Amino acid sequence: MEIQRLTRSRAVDVTDALAYAMHHDPLFTWLFPDEPGRADLLPLILGDLVRQSLDTDRVLVDDSGRTASLWIRRGPATAHAEESDEEPTDEDRDLFAPYVERLTVFRREVGRHTPARPHLYLSVIATLPGARGRGVGGAMLAHRLADADLPVYLEATTERGRALYLRHGFEDTGDPVTLPDGPTLYPMLRPL
Repeated sequence: MEIQRLTRSRAVDVTDALAYAMHHDPLFTWLFPDEPGRADLLPLILGDLVRQSLDTDRVLVDDSGRTASLWIRRGPATAHAEESDEEPTDEDRDLFAPYVERLTVFRREVGRHTPARPHLYLSVIATLPGARGRGVGGAMLAHRLADADLPVYLEATTERGRALYLRHGFEDTGDPVTLPDGPTLYPMLRPL
């Protein structure tokens, strides 16, 4: 298996694959409980995360295109790249309106754990359903961590994901975050 750095020309393809792979993720299912709303919003959210990753650090994909990870460099030098240059359209505002309360709770709770100092943020690592359980996610994680020049922060959305990150040197950072009537997230940090 070969891990490759995504080029901008393939950004749409990876965004569509990520939206499909993350459709049943516990966090996104809680944030957007109705499937049609989730189907509309995931491409927008993941497209923005892909853009941030390409602007600040990188997007990695495996050679089959079934696994991708989004790495965002956060800190004072990248603050401008973390904010969207585009104003949301009225249509986008309407799409997000039913979920504002949950999005606010998520940002507030996770924000308590997010490092203030510069770090890499692994916002998403996802594998298409038919390719899961084959070690590709772990190989991709090891590939990026091998040359990480900053601590790496993430929120694991499952116990299985948390176990993978623990094996790769991550540590829990504070108590888990349990969203109201939702999943438990595990903020984790891998020191440099």
